[in-house]
Amino acid sequence: MNEILILSVHFVVLGISLAIPIGPVKLEMIKHGLYGGFWPSWLVGIGAVCADLLFMSLIFLGLSPFLHERWITVCMLLTGIMMLSYLGISTIRNSVTSLNLLKENNKNVKKPFWTGFVIALMNPYNFLFWFGVYGGSLQSIPSTSNDLIKIGLSLCIIVGIILWNLNVAFTVHFFRTLINDFTIRWVARLAGIGLLAFSSFLTYKLFTLFS
Repeated sequence: MNEILILSVHFVVLGISLAIPIGPVKLEMIKHGLYGGFWPSWLVGIGAVCADLLFMSLIFLGLSPFLHERWITVCMLLTGIMMLSYLGISTIRNSVTSLNLLKENNKNVKKPFWTGFVIALMNPYNFLFWFGVYGGSLQSIPSTSNDLIKIGLSLCIIVGIILWNLNVAFTVHFFRTLINDFTIRWVARLAGIGLLAFSSFLTYKLFTLFS
């Protein structure tokens, strides 16, 4: 029992560590948080967590070889490139309009859940990341453990990710009350540039598949 408790804490900390790096999902959380406050930012994170759960389920069920098929990778890359490019361009465009970004704006926070879900789902390197980290983490669970314990420990990773996403959403929500519209516009522009940078990276990886 003590071993399982220690592993649970370890997996929660692992989930927090995995969620800390800044990527396209975190940039979207920051952007939506600046535009609309806590809930839009939080829903982006929840959408991404649902995609993570899907990846973890596929790996747990042993379906990961299917996602390594070349045509699956190409489709995921193309969708990810288009999604990130659209979000990056629209973010930069909205940052230079005359809209008051400090106000709740339904246009800017439209469908944040699905935005987070699609960004996380259509990034093949997100799956490869989970395949390496989660696949290795499963090996650290005692072989005598039943499937219920393995599922519970796996969910501890998700708990860690959710805790960090909550931290990001709360931080951005309260931070936006301390800054002016001009600062939000520049932060949004940097977020848009970051999204375009990730799109460029996926484009490079797509070309390397055919080289």
